[in-house]
Amino acid sequence: MAPRPNITNTQRLILLGVTILMAGLAIWFFSNIVVFILISFVISMIGEPLVNLFQKIHFRKWHLPRALCSFMVLILFWSLVLLFFYTFIPLLANEFRYFSNIDINSILNDLGKPIGKIEKFLNEFGLAEEGFSLQAWATNSFRSAMGFVKLSEMLSDFAGLVGHIFITVLSVSFITYYFMKESKLFEDGVVMFFPEDKEPNVRHAINSISGLLKRYFIGILLQSTCVMILITIGFLIVGLQFSHAVTIALIAGVLNVIPYVGPFIGSLMAVAIGTAVSMPMDVATELVPRIIYILVVMESTKVIDNVIFQPQIFSRSVKAHPLEIFLVILIAATIGGILGMLIAIPAYTVLRVIGKEFFSQSKFVQRITTGI
Repeated sequence: MAPRPNITNTQRLILLGVTILMAGLAIWFFSNIVVFILISFVISMIGEPLVNLFQKIHFRKWHLPRALCSFMVLILFWSLVLLFFYTFIPLLANEFRYFSNIDINSILNDLGKPIGKIEKFLNEFGLAEEGFSLQAWATNSFRSAMGFVKLSEMLSDFAGLVGHIFITVLSVSFITYYFMKESKLFEDGVVMFFPEDKEPNVRHAINSISGLLKRYFIGILLQSTCVMILITIGFLIVGLQFSHAVTIALIAGVLNVIPYVGPFIGSLMAVAIGTAVSMPMDVATELVPRIIYILVVMESTKVIDNVIFQPQIFSRSVKAHPLEIFLVILIAATIGGILGMLIAIPAYTVLRVIGKEFFSQSKFVQRITTGI
């Protein structure tokens, strides 16, 4: 048997670099398929406990087959998704219809005096640029905002997405079903790209990642639900109708998934919808107090979320320091914007587990993987 050729460290690094480059190009070229697989993996992680629970159902010695349990969980998942959109879309459409009833000119006239006083103050102290008109800026901004929320414009491209959505749902459903039916399928698929001596490390890493991400995504779902409940109760207290309160709460709860930026956007949407559905009203005695009440509810919910909900999720799921999480999200936002912020924590969790399994001798890796 011929002796195996010796490979120098330089050659190993070159081979590793070429392998990573080829893998990156393959992922980029087949990015849609990779996204489908990752989404399916996440859904299967969340659904697996239900599959296991259904398997415990038995009649004498007969148990539900895992294939049937997986199909039942998949149907349950899409039923909940359809129920959400079936409830949410009509509510949202109804809220945006109120914007068409707003008399923009009347509101701008009511705001003319306060804006004029602010503009005079800015000019007296030289805080405004020469030729700058706060009145014109406010008018243009308000008209742009009203144009942005027109339902017809927001849904103009919906028809073009139907085909893509259908393909996505079909692909994700098919892949998810087999991931739940054969619980080791994803793990076996990943392992085959690694040498045999690394197989135990890879399997342990996948199991650790699965456990951490499962707790994280379930925690995020519970967090959004709690935020929706708090906002709904708060808006009912300040006098909004139940349908309006629920709609704003749903929007804020979904946006809350985006770290830091999501609650801010949710507050803006809450102010816009909360004031639109209450028009017409006097600016000084009704509009301004209504905006203040809405902001109080949103900020109070944000404080409760930051103090109670988020620490529980991050400490018990990803097991990372809050400052560590903040810096990771900041870096991800710089690189990938909103999408980067959405995937920052799951991606960082994956990288930490991989580091612990394959680079545990590094002090830096030991420091950031403490507790996992």
